[in-house]
Amino acid sequence: MSEQTPVGAPEQPPAAPAPTPAEVFGGKEPAAVPAEPTAAEPAPAGEPPEAAVDYRALYEKAQAEARSLADAAKAADAEAADYKNRLAEMEVSVLRHQEAARVNLPANLAARLQGETPEEIAADARKLAALVVPKPVTGKGGLEPDAPAEHDPEAITRRIRLIEF
Repeated sequence: MSEQTPVGAPEQPPAAPAPTPAEVFGGKEPAAVPAEPTAAEPAPAGEPPEAAVDYRALYEKAQAEARSLADAAKAADAEAADYKNRLAEMEVSVLRHQEAARVNLPANLAARLQGETPEEIAADARKLAALVVPKPVTGKGGLEPDAPAEHDPEAITRRIRLIEF
């Protein structure tokens, strides 16, 4: 019988012959070509077959590790925030002590200064210093410290003449 092509089907050109190895490698014989790997060979007798890879277990293990790393990152962020807060508190404490020393306040009153900025702390230190720091005692003249000082030389002379010796 002769071959007939179906009606409406395109004619296919005749298949070209496969090239020889000499043609492929430029006229030279190829070195030993490794054989293609064969399908899974059965395990020799007496050895257990290879265990199949459990991808679900690997995925769950990776997910658990990711969760533990995320928890560790959250804990590290919380610890960093705690250290930042402590640092800010210490900076304000140092500012309070410096300002107290500047206006001659006792060190135990430095913690009572109010404010968060240097300007607020300085203003409060000045107010507290006006109330706490004693005024220097200057002599008012005479033997009685509470007596008013006289600055009129004539009045001083009259008082001296009234004193009897």
